[in-house]
Amino acid sequence: MGEVLFMTDKANRHLVAVIGAGPAGLYATQYLARHGVQVVLFNKEIKPGGLAEYGIFPDKTRMRLGLQRQFARILSIPEVFYLGNVSIGQNGDYRLDQLRRAGFQAFMVTTGAQQNNWLGLPGEDLNGVYQANDIVLQYNLHPDKVNWAPKFGKNVVVIGVGNVMLDIVHYLKLENVTRTVTAVARRGPTEVRFDKQTLAPVASCLDMPFIRKAVDEAGIELGKVGRDRDAFCSLLAEAQDKAEDCDSGLQFRMAFLRSPRRIIGDAQGNVQAIVFEKNHLASKEGRVVSQGTGEMETLPADTVIFSIGSQVDAAFGLPVGHGNFVTTPDPKYPVDGISYEVYNPDLCAECEDIFVSGWARKASEGIVGLARKDAERGAEAMLGYLSGLPAQAESEAQAAIDRLPGLDKRLVTKGDLERLTEAEQAKAADLGLPEFKFGSQDAMLDVIERE
Repeated sequence: MGEVLFMTDKANRHLVAVIGAGPAGLYATQYLARHGVQVVLFNKEIKPGGLAEYGIFPDKTRMRLGLQRQFARILSIPEVFYLGNVSIGQNGDYRLDQLRRAGFQAFMVTTGAQQNNWLGLPGEDLNGVYQANDIVLQYNLHPDKVNWAPKFGKNVVVIGVGNVMLDIVHYLKLENVTRTVTAVARRGPTEVRFDKQTLAPVASCLDMPFIRKAVDEAGIELGKVGRDRDAFCSLLAEAQDKAEDCDSGLQFRMAFLRSPRRIIGDAQGNVQAIVFEKNHLASKEGRVVSQGTGEMETLPADTVIFSIGSQVDAAFGLPVGHGNFVTTPDPKYPVDGISYEVYNPDLCAECEDIFVSGWARKASEGIVGLARKDAERGAEAMLGYLSGLPAQAESEAQAAIDRLPGLDKRLVTKGDLERLTEAEQAKAADLGLPEFKFGSQDAMLDVIERE
């Protein structure tokens, strides 16, 4: 039985704004529209998709195209309106109070976690220090990064041991440059956060003698917290057994029980080394945590890449705590025990018409499947709120859009997206490529206006 995309429920004909058109925003939009809610999906980018468009490794074409088809079906729902190339927030093109005055009854904020996490270390401003998220956007041709060209040295240190770290190693492998890449974790090998699918493309480059020694050195600490290193070692060994020989010249290493403390530069302001503090492991409230020993170690490096997640953008104008928009501890519309209602702890008040989901609710947690589940739960919470409000006329969505103040730029509609997609598909066919992206906002707008 095929998936039902849309069913009308006139009793739920309310008008809401979903802000942010990544996976969470799109799936929240779909869920609300299925229940008869009119949705205007606002997106600061021209193209929808968020990290599904600009965060998936380039060779995962089938995954990306599959998601694009899903998202196109969501946008085709009659109750869904799209406005791209427009920012919402305290300093955006429109503020939430302007949207309220235009007639929007509630807001689902799904803007994701757009700000990189930094540790505040001395030397973070040196040449050769980068954020993994920026590199991912750059090799995926995000318009904001298309003219940015990071330079990687021969001795790269990556802080963090998740899937994004592996994508960075994969990207560096494809450069076919002889170099060493060392991923460093503050805890032990049992706390790594990557999966075997993402490990597979770089498994052939694993420096197993180096990694085995690092695991052995962590053995005593692992025993103290009841962790077994066998599963980690088996994961690496299985991946390497299935891998072909590494012909890129890249050596991929891992180090554990180290927290970065400062980055050392040379007289020209370039990265020269990074200082780590060695850690112990301890158990705290059922979690494994790292504790500094005071013993320092210096590791040579000419490139440092932080792959330690991200946080929401406080400039949006909602209360922020621990990198997330704050939700009420006592929700009126909880779903599976989770609160999706924005809360102002300084005023001890709910922002009753504002909801958050996806990475805007909990930054850097999960992949597309989890984003969908969280978005749908958030949308269910919003439906609870909307049930107490009067229904709107069928034409209200367009009327509300027309009531918004004019802007001195083109806002991108669903029809514009269809023209852009057709142009990109035609370009890909001409070049014999599986897909093609125009690399700048101006290029995309030029195509839209020309078609």
